[in-house]
Amino acid sequence: MKKQLFIGAAALVAMAMTGCQKTGTIEGVVLDPFTGKAVEMPTVWMDSTIFGTQNPKYPYKGDLQQGKFKFEKVPVGSYLIKARRSKYILGQQKITTDEKNPNLSVTLYEYSDQIKPGLYKSGTTEGPEKIDNQWVVYSTSCNESVAGYRLTMPINTDAGKVPGKKADKKKKAAKGAAKVSNLPAPLAVDAALNVFFVNASSVTSPLVATTYPAVEGKVADHADCQGFGADEKTGLFVDKAKGTTLNVEYKAENLFQVTGNLPKGKQIIQLSQDGKTLQTYYFLVK
Repeated sequence: MKKQLFIGAAALVAMAMTGCQKTGTIEGVVLDPFTGKAVEMPTVWMDSTIFGTQNPKYPYKGDLQQGKFKFEKVPVGSYLIKARRSKYILGQQKITTDEKNPNLSVTLYEYSDQIKPGLYKSGTTEGPEKIDNQWVVYSTSCNESVAGYRLTMPINTDAGKVPGKKADKKKKAAKGAAKVSNLPAPLAVDAALNVFFVNASSVTSPLVATTYPAVEGKVADHADCQGFGADEKTGLFVDKAKGTTLNVEYKAENLFQVTGNLPKGKQIIQLSQDGKTLQTYYFLVK
């Protein structure tokens, strides 16, 4: 009899402990990462839970105008919290609370789905300001050499012209003097880099950003680089021995913030994933 009473008491204690799981408050704001301004009226929810601003009983709908949200009596644990709005890219973040820290303040980011892939300046209050990659047509595909650029590019001056006597005469006169376009000068930037990168496709593995000194070298020494013309003897390559890894932080779906201190001089920044180059940029660090 005593044994049965002991078992029953233990069961009651276990039930009591289960019913007393500690809870806390998850609150925060949804921001546009490019401007730092609040995203008005976002939908925020925690996956596989009853917590969401779309819930008819959600009590803080008025705060959504300022991008703010709050979920109360959330059992401690790990969750995936998401934010979305029409014509915006999804923002999400993994969060964890525990008995000692049951409350959490979260900042989520989401941005317009009209923003095209590429590199963007940070801290612009008016909107995204893209850093044009004017060197992309000069870039070559490299394996071991990481990255390379052509120093010149032939210009097709006859594109769109109809062959004729006058055209033939001009062609003969210009023979032996083919026009070329030189690699544009590197973009001058400060040593303290702080930019956003919008990837063209969904990223399932980490994005890696590395900056290397840009050095001129022989094309023959970089046989792994494809894209140079048959007559080109020199090109622009990276000094692999002096690479500097930059900080990459996930902000929202396909959006990353890249920060770090760049060495002075001409630099080639490589953005890669799974060992494959996504994009390169040619900068002059002041």
